[in-house]
Amino acid sequence: MDFGLFQRIVDEGARFGPRSYSAHLFGESLLYPRWREAVRYIHARNRRNRLLLTTNGTTLNRVVDDLIATNPDLVLWTWRPEAKFTAATKAKLWRWGKFRVRFIQEITPKEAYLEWADWPNVEGRQLHNYGANIDLQSFGVRPTASQRWPCYHLWLAPAVSWNGDLLLCCADPKKQEILGRFPAMSVAEMWRSAKLQTIRRAHRDGRYEGICKDCDVWKQYPDLFFGWQKKSSA
Repeated sequence: MDFGLFQRIVDEGARFGPRSYSAHLFGESLLYPRWREAVRYIHARNRRNRLLLTTNGTTLNRVVDDLIATNPDLVLWTWRPEAKFTAATKAKLWRWGKFRVRFIQEITPKEAYLEWADWPNVEGRQLHNYGANIDLQSFGVRPTASQRWPCYHLWLAPAVSWNGDLLLCCADPKKQEILGRFPAMSVAEMWRSAKLQTIRRAHRDGRYEGICKDCDVWKQYPDLFFGWQKKSSA
């Protein structure tokens, strides 16, 4: 992302008070050439801003000192075999205390759990189909019928792509649902747009269309609504 574009997005957020940012959309955060400046800029615009930085971990041995010095609020690494951390790197991350290890339950081997058994900050997640772009059955996951509820992302997590495209959510790698482009459309304008309001209303009514139709990311988050809120008149 052009750094000037990044700054304008964060500047807009600053007008609404402290915001929570998640740096990861369809890319590796620590390969962005200006990630250090980006972390500092988010915190400089509002001291109460929070930043979650996700990484595949493959460059972490090289940049661990810079990462700790820039001090994002949380770094999330989903276990993967190609990321090999030295003992020194792990010791630094342990002392820092802001490095979380995530295990995808269906694909993480037992050896990984044993390797990180004493790590103080871990979480487990189920594999999801990433906007129906992943065939879960190829990973041995059988589909199960569940009572569906509206997706968290439509109310709490706007997504901005590298070129300013304003996306329906972060589970849309093929950009099938572009709601506008920043800065011609601000993030706030997208968040109040008629199209997004229509999609939200459909979710509350139990209608899931477009990229939402077969997506199962919603299962990763709790139901945000009471029954009386899920009506067309809401």
